[in-house]
Amino acid sequence: MSAFRRYALILALLGAPQGALLAASPAWARSKPAPAPPPITDAKSWHAALLRQVAASTRFPNLPQPPLKEGEVPPPLPSGQVTIQFVLDRNGQVHSATVIQGSGRSEFDQAALEALKRATPLPKPPANVTGESFSLRLPIVFRGGSQPQNTPKGTPPRAN
Repeated sequence: MSAFRRYALILALLGAPQGALLAASPAWARSKPAPAPPPITDAKSWHAALLRQVAASTRFPNLPQPPLKEGEVPPPLPSGQVTIQFVLDRNGQVHSATVIQGSGRSEFDQAALEALKRATPLPKPPANVTGESFSLRLPIVFRGGSQPQNTPKGTPPRAN
């Protein structure tokens, strides 16, 4: 049970008025929900929504690191780019996905496929984009260095 639910249960057991829960709840519980993303009205906004959702689900993989001696600084993390191809239906479900251009590191390749899986269901295509399924390509870049970063590349996915 979450801390918030325990708190609500305690207030109810103590006989606090119903409005007391809101007044006594933490600020995050009273805050307004995040604004809705812009509506998807065309292929360009759909591609942008796909990129945002996959980017939010992409995680830099755990890479093996050599043992360090005391006081030694770890080497910078490597970078890599993976291009995945996937088939998406009108409901945003991914039916198949594969790496079509690997990074040379299996950890990056697997992380790209896992990002797509976590992001599913993806945004549905707008009505003016015809077809029942779509074969798309998406490049995902993992930037190493001292602080890892990862993003799908800035270009929209390409339909085949």
